[in-house]
Amino acid sequence: MPDISANNLIDGVIQWGRAKGIDNAPMQFAKINEEIGELAHELVRGNTEPIPSAEAVDAIGDILVTVIIFADIIGVDPISALQMSYNTIKERKGETKNGQFIKENE
Repeated sequence: MPDISANNLIDGVIQWGRAKGIDNAPMQFAKINEEIGELAHELVRGNTEPIPSAEAVDAIGDILVTVIIFADIIGVDPISALQMSYNTIKERKGETKNGQFIKENE
């Protein structure tokens, strides 16, 4: 697979969605949930550990694609949204229990 930057991939996904005429936010949100359901299907079947199945990896990729297109439809830059969320969590304090991070009350 050629080495493509994340920004180029995101731009490509956005251009693909626009070229296909994907512009209905509620329908795209439903598609996000459909893809999450496919990942849940793999998770429940144990197909994410110790090595994710090809179907699980595909579902994760599809979730990313559908979220990027949704963000574009509603006018949100996905990189800016990710940066804003990262800036919020990067200094967050808390502890991890059973593999889940529990944030400290602020």
